[in-house]
Amino acid sequence: MKVMQDIFGVVDIGTQQVRVAIGQPDPKGGVSVLGIGIANSDGIDENGVANIDRMVASIQEAFQRAIHQSGTAISRVWVVVHHIHMQGDTTEAIITFPNPDHEINVADLERLRQQAVRRPSPPNMELLHVIPQYYSIDHRSQVQDPLGMAGIRLEGHFYLVYAPQTHLNMLRKCFQRLQIEVEGFVARPIVTAEVLLPKEYKSSGCALIYMGTHSTSLVVYERGILRHFAVLPIGGHQVSADIREMLRYVLPHHAEKIKVEVGVAFAAHVEEGKVLRLRLSKEMEPVDIPYRLLAKVIQTRLEETMVFIGQEIDKLNLLGKLYGGIHLAGGGALMKDIDSLVEYVLGERVYVLKPHSILGRGIIDKVDNPRFAGVIAALYLVPMMREFIPPVPETTNTPSKKSKQSKSPPRFIQKVRSLLENSLRLPQDLIE
Repeated sequence: MKVMQDIFGVVDIGTQQVRVAIGQPDPKGGVSVLGIGIANSDGIDENGVANIDRMVASIQEAFQRAIHQSGTAISRVWVVVHHIHMQGDTTEAIITFPNPDHEINVADLERLRQQAVRRPSPPNMELLHVIPQYYSIDHRSQVQDPLGMAGIRLEGHFYLVYAPQTHLNMLRKCFQRLQIEVEGFVARPIVTAEVLLPKEYKSSGCALIYMGTHSTSLVVYERGILRHFAVLPIGGHQVSADIREMLRYVLPHHAEKIKVEVGVAFAAHVEEGKVLRLRLSKEMEPVDIPYRLLAKVIQTRLEETMVFIGQEIDKLNLLGKLYGGIHLAGGGALMKDIDSLVEYVLGERVYVLKPHSILGRGIIDKVDNPRFAGVIAALYLVPMMREFIPPVPETTNTPSKKSKQSKSPPRFIQKVRSLLENSLRLPQDLIE
């Protein structure tokens, strides 16, 4: 089994599935997916890890499948996470220069990032991302790229993304048991939006709606700037629950199967009077389901979700002004006619997001769908990930007591060395 430094691993932890992707940069600028591993999530719910043993088993199963397919051993991964209590915030930082002709460089921007994160995190939250929004140099504002410009005062505006610390610590324990090093955590909706939403759409104003099992997330851009991030505790599992409530005699996994295989998000597109005959298991007799009634049940829940999304966008005064459209990702984006429903409710042009724009050689067909948008986006971003995660805190040059002591050998070694030099008179290079 081969081990290569330019091969990366990403693990996407969802409440329904664990996905592991192994890949490397593609010569044409994309990412080549070498291996994919998928396992059903066990031991985790919308609040985080509920059973560490079962969660470890799920990660291990997906990990082994990806390694077997790629033939590549990896021991360090980035972990893609999502949680109903994730939150975003904005902050500003200012640094100055004594010389008005000072040209701003990369070190200056890093010092500005250091300044931006010198603030306490919300209680029990951990900082995941520090994303630049724009800069101001003296009297010039809304600067996207200040490198090479000159001035005395540089101000940076940043968007910060937090996740529950307890959830991340439990995931760290899971990977420690598997002896896999976690290089860092990334937020699934954020990394998806940053990588897959086209730059020109961000400049025109656009949004990503990530439709998960237990939550629906929103990421909004205006004039190319990340403006807003929100997580709503409404997801696909509630659609499945509504289907079960409608039919009453089906088990939860039967309702999930109906939703995935024959679900329709927009009832107006279903022929009136059409009946579905489904055999949900070998033990059950076939059942007849009014197709339009099923679609209305699904549409009602999804329509409610999109109304809440619309309220979030309206807080920014951007409803009806997202000229770059609304982009859908996640498992929920696979439902038939979901784009029609979202366009009907929010009045914006809608696109179903796939990662094909960044896929190079390797596995393509299996991962080119909205369900894999997050893990493939993170895999693509790995070489540039340091630009989006919190900077490493600056350290002073003062050596610690431990380092001072390590500069000189312990006393008993000095005594032995002196004895050898004075009595046996061995060559100095041999003593060393």
